[in-house]
Amino acid sequence: MSDAKKCERLADELWRLTGLRLAGTEEEPPEETARKLQAVLDAFREKNSRHEFFRKLLTGQMGEELGSEAARLHLPEASRWGVLAVETEADAVTPAKNILRQMFAAGGYDCAVVTGARSLALVRHMKTREDPETLAHTVVDMLNTEGMLRARIAYGPPVSGLALLSEAYREAQTALEIGRMFYSHENVIACDRLSMGRLIYGLSEETCRRFLKEVLGDRDIHGVDAETQLAVDTFFENNLNVSEAARQLFIHRNTLVYRLEKLRQATGLDIRVFEDAMTYRIASMVAGYLEEISKREHEKMRRIK
Repeated sequence: MSDAKKCERLADELWRLTGLRLAGTEEEPPEETARKLQAVLDAFREKNSRHEFFRKLLTGQMGEELGSEAARLHLPEASRWGVLAVETEADAVTPAKNILRQMFAAGGYDCAVVTGARSLALVRHMKTREDPETLAHTVVDMLNTEGMLRARIAYGPPVSGLALLSEAYREAQTALEIGRMFYSHENVIACDRLSMGRLIYGLSEETCRRFLKEVLGDRDIHGVDAETQLAVDTFFENNLNVSEAARQLFIHRNTLVYRLEKLRQATGLDIRVFEDAMTYRIASMVAGYLEEISKREHEKMRRIK
């Protein structure tokens, strides 16, 4: 196709979509006019696309026009919708978005949207019996298999209507943050199963520090060597069962008891006693929460400087 014909075709398409006419000057080469027309069309399509609609909706930029915009894009406003908050590495956002779009591009209303430097959202038009947890695990596995990408995903229960997606996405983002602090070993996190993590996340820094002072005094909750810490973690993973934990660690039962005693000397807590075990677990989570706050403050000051 000649440049002149291409310009004519693009100008007609622009007029059809926007009602605007745009043409170059007589001195301007036809290929330059075609490039400008194509750029305007691409920008218009992006601004008025389904991806842009969902981006504005999830980030709280959609106002009273939600109904009319949903109708324009032929989206079923009152259907069952789900949203996954996806977190990956900064340089992996675009590849992750492309994989998600390939996974969920076969018709339907699903949409993968970039919402930040390391964050994406997958909006899913949920089938009647579709389980969001299964969907989240499928996405994590696919990102790892297809793109060798590490990702963490948070999800909540499906919502009835597009208007509720923004709040659902905020909940999922909060769940990701709580999971990063307290459940870093998990790559799929449910908004409604955050347990003590949600409780601690809602506490003030002052309350957390006061709690640690009352429980530990001047002791350090992590003031043991790596070998002892591994024994403690394995003890908890085996529901405070000394024999099972020792078997998993391939050590004698008395050796494990000795290491747990080292923790008691370091912290004042004997985790073979249920109450002390519960106190230790909460104190560990609180200490991790304070460390995360400290890291953020340090990073914030570094950026200011």
